[in-house]
Amino acid sequence: MLKPICFLPFAVAAAWSPVALAQNAPPAASDGDDLELPAKPSTVPGAPATKPTPEGSPQKDAGASSDAELRQELAVLRARLESLEGERARAPEVKPIPVSAAPAQAPVATDIIEKSATSRPVPTGLHIGGYLQAQYESNQLSEDQLQQGGAPLNQDRFTLRRGRLRLDRGWQYANATLELDANTTRGMSVGIRRAEGSVLYRGDNGEGLPPLVMLSLGVTDIPFGFELLESARERPFMERSLGSLALFPTEMDIGAKVSGAVSFLRYAFAITNGEPVDNLPARYVRDPNAAKDYSGRVGVETQPLKALSIAGGTSFYQGTGFHPGADATKPSFTWIDTNEDRTIQPNELQAIPGTAAQPSVNFKRWAYALDLELVLNTAAGSTRLYAEGFLASNLDRSYLIADPVLSGLDVREAGAYVALTQDVTRWAQVGFRASLYDPNADFAQSVRGRQVPTSLGVRTLSPMVALRMQDRARLSLQYDFVHDYLAKDAQGVPTDSKNNQLTLRLQVEL
Repeated sequence: MLKPICFLPFAVAAAWSPVALAQNAPPAASDGDDLELPAKPSTVPGAPATKPTPEGSPQKDAGASSDAELRQELAVLRARLESLEGERARAPEVKPIPVSAAPAQAPVATDIIEKSATSRPVPTGLHIGGYLQAQYESNQLSEDQLQQGGAPLNQDRFTLRRGRLRLDRGWQYANATLELDANTTRGMSVGIRRAEGSVLYRGDNGEGLPPLVMLSLGVTDIPFGFELLESARERPFMERSLGSLALFPTEMDIGAKVSGAVSFLRYAFAITNGEPVDNLPARYVRDPNAAKDYSGRVGVETQPLKALSIAGGTSFYQGTGFHPGADATKPSFTWIDTNEDRTIQPNELQAIPGTAAQPSVNFKRWAYALDLELVLNTAAGSTRLYAEGFLASNLDRSYLIADPVLSGLDVREAGAYVALTQDVTRWAQVGFRASLYDPNADFAQSVRGRQVPTSLGVRTLSPMVALRMQDRARLSLQYDFVHDYLAKDAQGVPTDSKNNQLTLRLQVEL
């Protein structure tokens, strides 16, 4: 007798009849069939379908679920692709900028930093910039001679007026600035023009404005007036006016400064050594006294109209000057050859007694100033009108050095200037400046044995014309008509000294 297990293959074959095959046939092909996972890695889409598993099996249920998930994922991807293609079609075409034609960001940022005299922003990041000013100058006082001590009197020469390199590094709450200067004004000289570290709080002020409050220490600007704070890089005229140069031989001093901006208000206050420069430029002497000098400026910057900008302020300077004492001397004698026989005679010897040491003496000095600037932008170009005036006492440190200890009287100084510049297209600029400086309002001079009040005022008229080349180079020509009373005529009466000056300068950005 056959065992039951032998009938199992025949039973399975009988159950798999043509009718059953017709009822369980796969559905007609559709668009979603391509998403079915192949049974083997070698199977490709579009190949004949593999033999289906019986209905209700686990494999059949898993395949149906996978088909639904893949169809849903395909629909999402198609919708996302259509959205991206629509956005690309609506966006304007942007042409890529060649690397060689991309603008250099550092010089532009440095221009913005130095653009305004009294309101400089503190942007974040590293900014590197600089410029060169090479010039030819000619003065009517020039002579092919040497003065006492060997210094040449020639003033017709080529010179490097300024060669400066500046680095600024800004963060959210700190800033550092280092600026080096090289020039040949009094021989080759290289030194520090600015070196300051700052901590700051920006508040709601953006990077295009000064911080709300900033504390700076190091070699920093002296906040006084308008012209003293104007960068030599942006100044249209060759140098500051005579009065500003007399009171402040350099724009910088060593000390601490608090500055900032509140809405349209600008403020800056500083405490410095008060000894900004010695006989050589870019060198700072050691402070000879413990007293410090205080300076400050409070002003406004506003734009009432789209084409009109207004800026102005008031400044003060309070400090302590220093008169050096004298060393003690021993008794001595001198020989004066009266009859010029080269032989010592008893009556030609003169005794010189010794002297005791003389102590140094401090004295007070001060200055007050007002300044105003108007800028009008029209189709013809930018028109700029600005003016400044000051009164001071015992503060002249360069032109006619004030020392009330020697004179016994306080020396009063006064000065003012007004300047106008006009852009002629973006390629040229013309300007005119008139300035007046009186180094001693109480000066008297002996004329024919009599003390006669004499004006030491110096009036300077300075027309200027400049050619600008895409803000990268500037060729300027300026002639200074100087009228003063530093010379004397044949009768000994003070008269105008011939000391007009011509300057041709080329400035190029680094």
